[in-house]
Amino acid sequence: MTGTFVILSLPFFSLKACLALLPVLVFLGILVLLDSYKLVPLHRILQTIGIGIVCALCAYLLNSVGFRVFAPQGDAYMNYGVPLLEEILKGSYIVYLVRKQRIGFAVDAAIIGFAIGTGFALQENLVYLSLLPDATLLTWIIRGFGTAIMHGSTTAFFAILACNVAERREGRGPWIILPGLVLAFLVHSFYNQAVLSPVFMTVLIAATVPVLLTLVFSWSENSLRQWLGEGFDRDVELLRMISTGTFLQTRAGKFLLSLTKAFPPATVADMLCALRIRVELALRVKGDLLKREAGFPVVPDQGTLARLRELKYLEKSIGPTGRLAMSPLFPKGSRDAWQLERLGYR
Repeated sequence: MTGTFVILSLPFFSLKACLALLPVLVFLGILVLLDSYKLVPLHRILQTIGIGIVCALCAYLLNSVGFRVFAPQGDAYMNYGVPLLEEILKGSYIVYLVRKQRIGFAVDAAIIGFAIGTGFALQENLVYLSLLPDATLLTWIIRGFGTAIMHGSTTAFFAILACNVAERREGRGPWIILPGLVLAFLVHSFYNQAVLSPVFMTVLIAATVPVLLTLVFSWSENSLRQWLGEGFDRDVELLRMISTGTFLQTRAGKFLLSLTKAFPPATVADMLCALRIRVELALRVKGDLLKREAGFPVVPDQGTLARLRELKYLEKSIGPTGRLAMSPLFPKGSRDAWQLERLGYR
């Protein structure tokens, strides 16, 4: 009799596990497929999911302490303390990436953010599967289509807003995370308070999040396409001027020449060489993105790797003071560092 019960319960457990774990993975897969430019490679997505799992483990430990410390205010901690702690933990990796300028557009921000939330939700639901073996199928439908998607979407919008604010405000200070953190906290807190029925909240999340993220994807890809067109033309023209020597007659060229008052002529010459290589590499990145959109494979070539090595050598020769002095040559708020990151510069 016991053996029969185990045999019958295994498919039931498998169904519960699928309901709890698969929806968020499927949704992440859809986001990846929507990305025409394939900005986030598979290995990075898997790495980010792993980081989300680590965040969930940390949240589990910290919340265990928090519920003991704030036992008299258990409901308040669940409604406000848990959302704040968990969104800070999930958003910490986003902050790191934004500060390192490793996120360029809302598309990759959404994918990376949702991947963190996916890892977090997978780990959290695995814990609940072990703690609540007798829970009904409805519980796992709510956790899979509601709670898990909520975790992914709040971190995705956290990342989108952080990326957008950093680009518009031309900075990487800690204040850039506030809009995203506030939005993620409010949504998470509202979900935890169960003002609406769990079933209604699940339906609401499952219906609205895909639409919102699809709109963000559409807007971001249009923005990326516009940036590619304008940036490609600008870089080609700049490279032409550097090659023909007419660059030194422009305002930017005259500024570079003025640096000879503070730096040796050889260092200024290295600055010009470094600028040229950066433009060449920027064109390579834009060309790669256009190839990806058209469905062509992109393979690293030795020429690009050689230019990256030369750029590192030149920047080391110029020194930190020289790099700071030539920083006005690069447009503020540009995705210059992100482009180099795409080529494995860091």
